[in-house]
Amino acid sequence: MSIKIEVSNKGAELTSIKFNNKEMLHNGKKFWDRQSPVLFPTVGRLRDNKTIINDKEYTIPQHGFAKDMEFELIENLKNKKEYMTKSNEDTLKMYPFKFKLYITYLIDKDKLTVKYKVINIDEDEMLFGIGGHPGFKLDLNQEEYYFELEKKENEIEFIEVEGNYISNKPAKNLLRDGIRIDIEKNSFINDAIMIKKFKSKTITLKQKKDDKKILEFNMSEFPILAIWTIPNASFICIEPWFNTADKVIETGYFKDKEGIIKLKPKEKFECKFSIKFF
Repeated sequence: MSIKIEVSNKGAELTSIKFNNKEMLHNGKKFWDRQSPVLFPTVGRLRDNKTIINDKEYTIPQHGFAKDMEFELIENLKNKKEYMTKSNEDTLKMYPFKFKLYITYLIDKDKLTVKYKVINIDEDEMLFGIGGHPGFKLDLNQEEYYFELEKKENEIEFIEVEGNYISNKPAKNLLRDGIRIDIEKNSFINDAIMIKKFKSKTITLKQKKDDKKILEFNMSEFPILAIWTIPNASFICIEPWFNTADKVIETGYFKDKEGIIKLKPKEKFECKFSIKFF
């Protein structure tokens, strides 16, 4: 069993994941022009792409700007690739904090681990969100698949999308038998399926026929998980997040966003997710 990856310097974004010579990653061409962007310094969409930080208004694009930054390859080994980028004049116009962002890819037989590290090199406390957005290739129609959580979930909460933002109202529980999320024809008409307050460390993508495992995704270090695709597209995204888009009712202050991370000067924040292929 073996994994081979290819990564672009733009966004340090995965452009290929081959498991036993089979491509597992979406090609970034049809339906969605991304493949596995990092979401930083915010996840989702801010209201009108604007937010207030230290009493000043800033404009940050959906899912942040790191996905469009140039990264430097700083370590290149057979089973490890590490990339780094940092704040510059352009980022400071959108976001007033100085930072370094590292993305590391580690390969261990049938498992790929993606690590994020943020270092605050500013003199002030830094506020940010972060998340992953890998899209996996589907060989069959979407409705031929389902997701299975590691444990039965009694306290899980689903998050509802209302327009381009997160609803302040509770969402319908989509779990079957407390553990399974079926992909149906209308599952993604209203954007992503999002969950929080889950106990499971992993979620597994399976084919409905024969319950065949495709991949197991470990999101144990993240409080929110999103599943997203476009109806009839041949890929599906599994997205571990620390925060979400703005809510319909929101103060507009970046510091008030649910799940926002606060990092003191010179400190670092690290998190990771991993994918095991079958």
